[in-house]
Amino acid sequence: MARTLDEWLSFLTSQMDKRAETITLLRDYTTGNARLPEMGPNLRKAWREFQRRSRSNAAAMIVDALAERLVPNGLTVGNVDSSATRAASRIWRDNRLDVGVADAIADAVTLGCGYLLVSQDEDGHAVITRENPEVMYVEPDPVRPWRALAAIKVWRDMPSKTDYLVMWAGGLCVTYTRDAFDHDRLLRRVSGQWTLQTGSISTYDGAVPVVILENKNGRGEFENHLDLIDRINWQILQRLVIIAMQAFRQRALRQSETSPGVPTEDEQGNEVDYQKLFEPGPGALWELPPGVEIWESQVTDINQILTAVKDDWRELAASTKTPLSIMLPDAANQSASGAEAPQKSLVDKARDRINRFKPALAVMMVKALQVEGVELGGQTVEVLFEPPHAVSMTEKYASAKMAREAGESLETIQRNILGYSPEQVAQDKQRRSEEQMAQALLLAAQTAGTPTQGEQEAAPEPVGAP
Repeated sequence: MARTLDEWLSFLTSQMDKRAETITLLRDYTTGNARLPEMGPNLRKAWREFQRRSRSNAAAMIVDALAERLVPNGLTVGNVDSSATRAASRIWRDNRLDVGVADAIADAVTLGCGYLLVSQDEDGHAVITRENPEVMYVEPDPVRPWRALAAIKVWRDMPSKTDYLVMWAGGLCVTYTRDAFDHDRLLRRVSGQWTLQTGSISTYDGAVPVVILENKNGRGEFENHLDLIDRINWQILQRLVIIAMQAFRQRALRQSETSPGVPTEDEQGNEVDYQKLFEPGPGALWELPPGVEIWESQVTDINQILTAVKDDWRELAASTKTPLSIMLPDAANQSASGAEAPQKSLVDKARDRINRFKPALAVMMVKALQVEGVELGGQTVEVLFEPPHAVSMTEKYASAKMAREAGESLETIQRNILGYSPEQVAQDKQRRSEEQMAQALLLAAQTAGTPTQGEQEAAPEPVGAP
């Protein structure tokens, strides 16, 4: 059912406000600001500072392990040599999409969604920007989740103390403003008190010019495991508390049932300060009444806590399909067979995310080419990714050697294993042809400059030779 501009504005801003708390929470977990273990209402600032030391950055490890395998490395429009491919490559280069797309992918695996906005500059060139989900909300098409039905973007202009909101809906792009009287308000609430700017309404063709990178189930990679991460942080806190308490051993006076105990007053009737009297020191010697002895607290064994934390790390690694060697350095030397299964799980997950993101990135490039008036003529746009199964150069070239021995062509190996872009494959092919031509010319020159055996025998002797 079609909505008016006011209805779209009310709906989109309310949805953005509902999502804001989750977005902030997930982002905090990857920036070292995860929830602190529980604390009472009367804890001092020093205790809060102590608690912060118990936070691990497990969420960032999970995100980085996956995002590092989602690397775009080229695109084609029909074929590598087409004019549309060259135009798309220029758009990708001019908009620094190696960085922008990587940031949008990181948003998707962290928050469940990432946004890329396609617009046009004053020169008519396509502009593609990664938009932060903290300041943008996009309503997805339920059938094609990478396609936007409507979108809003908000920001604050501090010099003018004005909040701005741009909305794309129903073929119209409109701008709203409001006074930024509360400096924290934009972070807490987007809904309310927006005024339409006169003359700000413009039109756009087709769908909303925002592309959605939606992660699996629309959730961050670690979003379903926040309780497990909190449990790890809580156990780390308990370990720190034990270590801190044991830095100062507790002592007490313990007396038998028949002992009269220690007097509370001295001979002059003054109260005895035993804390001062039994002040520890290198040469201190204490005389105690009969039947009274000193009790001293003993060291608590924290090995069980350390083991429990490692078990939780292993559970988190298995649940998120992240290799354990990334989370626990002492697991780097595990057997090859033990490391193979989680590595394969991570590769399978990376391949799944690539298949989810590729259609959205292709739509992004189609929109950008349309902005610049490039005719596609029915050609297919495809954004290519590096193979997720091999990251290091050692892995890539070892796999390439085996594939070459199995009879695969060089160009196939370069694309599917080494991860060359189409431009790199074509450039390498040209350079190899040039090298082969140069070697052939050199061989021909050497052959032409060497006299045959008959020519050497028939050659006249030099004048004046003996």
